[in-house]
Amino acid sequence: MSKTFVSPLDRAKAVRLKRLVALRKRERLRPALVAFDEIIGTLINEGVSKPYHTAMGSLTGVLRGTYNEVLEQIAASGKDGINSINAIKRSAGTNFQGVCEYAAIRWLETTDLPVCCGPNAPSHLKDELTIYGFDADGGEFSVEPDIDMSFWLPIAEPSSPLLFLSAKTSLVDRAGQAARWKLYLDMHQTTCSHVKETHDCPINRTRIKIKTAHPITHAIVTANIYKIDTTQPEGELQSGQCRNNTYMFKHKYTTRDDNQEYRPPSWKNFSDFPNLVEAVFGRFR
Repeated sequence: MSKTFVSPLDRAKAVRLKRLVALRKRERLRPALVAFDEIIGTLINEGVSKPYHTAMGSLTGVLRGTYNEVLEQIAASGKDGINSINAIKRSAGTNFQGVCEYAAIRWLETTDLPVCCGPNAPSHLKDELTIYGFDADGGEFSVEPDIDMSFWLPIAEPSSPLLFLSAKTSLVDRAGQAARWKLYLDMHQTTCSHVKETHDCPINRTRIKIKTAHPITHAIVTANIYKIDTTQPEGELQSGQCRNNTYMFKHKYTTRDDNQEYRPPSWKNFSDFPNLVEAVFGRFR
């Protein structure tokens, strides 16, 4: 008996629906998702031409606007002292990652792109995406991918593209691992004809290797809220530490849409992220 054919788009829709259900079950994330859906409804009623794109650009406001509800949930759980502080920090990071994923999936659902979306790197690719090398003393080291969201094709060839997104509430102290993996990836994927001829080349010296044959695009997005209510209302994108942690990313996004934010020319609003997804996967429709 022959198997029923399931199209790549239907496979992707099933994966995305499973993620939407999982995200909506997260109690501390739910207020942000409700607020995001309300924004989409308002934009549709106002006749905005690309409501899902536009809504993706306002996720910092969503996160901050539902902050008090999260605090109430944490207080109601009985946590106090350092346990409460840790829960607040953890919720901020996981909620930002969750609402970014949710927003991306809600937009994907309006398209005919056969693209799956999920948290972290796909489990079956974890070893394939780990970067291996040797330090100055000859000891082995490895760097696992710091990926908060991944986008892939449901029926993928070994050389089909992957898109990864690292989502950080702050870039000052939370982007280091993502930056390290991205820099090693760039070293491995370089097509420069000169560096490999030099014995002291960092690529030769560290013998960087990664098993995957997938072409990888790695982007980063930030809520840009570090010290937003105190000494840096404009955000952290012009700080030296931010530049040090993000210069290796070609695709950089912020989810702020207020007029106080300082945004360097190399940064874009997250509402532009769908254009990157289209550029990577558009030909697979």
